[in-house]
Amino acid sequence: MVAAVVPMLLASAPAHAQVLIGALLGDKLASKTFNMGFEIGINFSDLDGFEASERVNHTVFGLFADWRFSQNFHLGGAVLPFAGRGAKGLPPVPTGDPEFDAQTADGSMERSLGYVEVPVLLRWAPRRDEGFRVGAGPSFGIVTGATDHYEATTSAGTTYKLERDIADGLPGLDVGVSLDVEWRFRMLSIAARYTQGLTDMRHPGAPDAIHSRVLTGTGRIYLGKKPAQVPTEP
Repeated sequence: MVAAVVPMLLASAPAHAQVLIGALLGDKLASKTFNMGFEIGINFSDLDGFEASERVNHTVFGLFADWRFSQNFHLGGAVLPFAGRGAKGLPPVPTGDPEFDAQTADGSMERSLGYVEVPVLLRWAPRRDEGFRVGAGPSFGIVTGATDHYEATTSAGTTYKLERDIADGLPGLDVGVSLDVEWRFRMLSIAARYTQGLTDMRHPGAPDAIHSRVLTGTGRIYLGKKPAQVPTEP
């Protein structure tokens, strides 16, 4: 699935911005040990803890940076202000409002969570500048919004939708752990990252703990060109 998505992501990447920024600030954005750039992808997200749930997809976009502090180890991070999560096909959650609950009791619900995602990953790279890398580390999800979308049906069979803002009832920070696999080329890389949320994201009154889980497929486009490595004398 990720392999099919990445080419589409790269095709829609901000190539003109990359060229312009790289030309103006190339020497500031890259060195022999540091790179930064755009990260663009899709979150395939679900919520663990509901009796039934279906995956939803959200666009991921932001900036990443990578610092090599030894021959084979790198510290990577990203700030992704567009990194939504959630799930659909959920059983309606009782709200305590008799009129609202009567309308949604026989329908289904989709929960949409807005996140600013900040993964921090320690990566191992067998080769110095290109090729395979694998990393792991914490992920910090700052919750920027949360909405339950309900599908309801009238007695006449007409379908309509209701929304409920639940952001005030959820934790503001979803801490998780991420595992990242990447293949790096000269000026870009493709990657897949799995994040398991550890914070209980249930709404007050819900009986079971709710945890986010998300598979992210991304393309990472480097803005600066790293200086060529000078061969060392034998």
